[in-house]
Amino acid sequence: MKRFIFYVIGLNLIAAAVVLNIRYDLGVAAFSSVMYSISEIYHISLGTASIICYLIFVLVQCFLSRKMTVAYVLEVPLSFAFGFLTDLYDLFIPEFGGPVAVRLLLFVLTMFVTAMGVYLCVKTDVVLTPTDGIVKTISEVFSLPFSAVKNVFDISLVAISAVLCLANSTKLYGIGIGTVLSAFVIGRIIKIYEKYLPMESIGKVKKSGAPS
Repeated sequence: MKRFIFYVIGLNLIAAAVVLNIRYDLGVAAFSSVMYSISEIYHISLGTASIICYLIFVLVQCFLSRKMTVAYVLEVPLSFAFGFLTDLYDLFIPEFGGPVAVRLLLFVLTMFVTAMGVYLCVKTDVVLTPTDGIVKTISEVFSLPFSAVKNVFDISLVAISAVLCLANSTKLYGIGIGTVLSAFVIGRIIKIYEKYLPMESIGKVKKSGAPS
C-alpha cells in the first residue's frame, strides 16, 4: 500500500509538471517535447499524443530486451491513464503570465517536481511510465547508470522534436531554454535524490514478497 501511494503521487507529479512547463512558455521539459510537438503539429490533445508516444516506447522496450514481460504489458493501460491525467491537468491548470525571471524560477522548481515524480515511480517499482521504463530498460540492457541514460534520452527526445517540426515546416514547438535546462538537469536532480533520499523502506516492502 505504501509503495502504491508513493507511486500515485509520483505519477501525478509528472503529469502536473508536464502541463506546468507548458504554461511557463519557456519550452517544455525535454522528456515531453516529442509529445507536445506531435500535439501541436497534428492538432490532437496532449494526452492523446502522450499515449501514442508511450505505446511506441513500450514496443521499443520489448525490442531491446527481446521479450514481452508483464511489466511491459502493464505499461499499456498506464499509458492511457497517464494520457487522461495529462489532459485533466491541462484542463484545470490556468494559463500563466508574468516576468521571464519569475517563469524561469518556477520552471527550475518544477524540474525538481518532475524529478521527484520520476524518482518515486522508478523506486516504488510498481509500473513505470513508458518514458521511465524505456530509460530503465536501456540502463539494464547496456549496464549503464539510470541517471546518465536519462540525460542522454532526454537530449535525444529534444533532437527528435526538432526534426519533427522541421519535417513538417512548423516552428519549433515547445523547444526553448527550459527544454535545454531540463534535458541536462533532470537526470542530475534524480541522481541527487538517489544519493540523499534513499527509499529503503519501500525496498524492504518489496523484498518481503509484495508483488511488483
